[in-house]
Amino acid sequence: MSRLARYIASQVLAAMLLVLCVLGGLDLLLYTIDELGNTRGGYGVLQALRYISYIAPRHLYELLPASALIGALAGLGSLAASNELVGMQAAGYSRWQITLAVMQPAMLVMVLGLVLGEYVAPRLEIRAEVDKSLALGLRAGLTRFGHWERDGGVFLHFNSMETQGILHGVTLFEFDDQQRLVHQVEAELANFQGAAGGKANRYSWQMVNGNEFNFTYQGDAVINTHQSFGERNWELDMTPELLQVLVVDPASMAISDLWRFGQRFLQQGLDSGPYFLGFWRKALQPLNTGVLVLVAISFIFGPLRSASMGLRVFSAICLGLTFTIVQKLFQQLSLVYHMRPLFAVLLPILLCFVAGVVLLKRRA
Repeated sequence: MSRLARYIASQVLAAMLLVLCVLGGLDLLLYTIDELGNTRGGYGVLQALRYISYIAPRHLYELLPASALIGALAGLGSLAASNELVGMQAAGYSRWQITLAVMQPAMLVMVLGLVLGEYVAPRLEIRAEVDKSLALGLRAGLTRFGHWERDGGVFLHFNSMETQGILHGVTLFEFDDQQRLVHQVEAELANFQGAAGGKANRYSWQMVNGNEFNFTYQGDAVINTHQSFGERNWELDMTPELLQVLVVDPASMAISDLWRFGQRFLQQGLDSGPYFLGFWRKALQPLNTGVLVLVAISFIFGPLRSASMGLRVFSAICLGLTFTIVQKLFQQLSLVYHMRPLFAVLLPILLCFVAGVVLLKRRA
């Protein structure tokens, strides 16, 4: 890397980090004020501040593309305002070399986004929700309607869940190939026991203090038998870790988990769209960040090169908002009309890339 490239990269990286700190600080400040208003019972100020610290990586992750856009614009804008870019070009340093120099700190932002989105933010998000729920006297952050899961012909509903792998208020419904109810199990608790006798993807759950109903069909007649039990085991393709992840928003999940659970939902015949959409949105976020930086560079060399810094920042914010709105619109349309999630995420990025290249080649 040449000295000029290092100089440009350091200026742009410093601007990106400064913008990230400002935007992240404002975002977390507003969220902290809102969260402190929700304190009650065992969920006090210290618990709320700890909750904010756990979800901070996810908020920073979501702000990375906007920070890269505004930071690249501010860093290059300061060089342009002092005529340093003009001097570099007069010395034979082309705009494409400057573009490559700016892309180097952008790549660091992309790597930071991958690390936060895959390894840091999802795990802290789950821990934050679980700790908050326990402090409020709830479990696993479930709604008052509980949670539903499916395992082939078995449908599982539970009211609440503890981190130790204990489900409360469990009801199982098992259907035959003709969609007729053949078993119904109700239990106060379900304790996770581990792998079921070496069977692949089968795990044993111990039902405690419940009732079992068996339904036999003979023509139009239905024979119902009932028995109570203290303990009995039931095999399911579910683990506590799986259930804990599935009760959180797909936007908060890791990239690998989104793909794995999307495949699971697809095999179960359930709607896998939100998981595959979340996967492609997070997997392509580095590309998303890169094209936004490219457009920011085009603002410096393109039609806004002689504009004030305020106008450049305003234009960048407008561009970021427009891009975000269009991208979210396509993503929601993909869920409604069952379009391919990859297409919904990639199309706005390609349009933004084409716009950046066109603006960068445009001469005054």
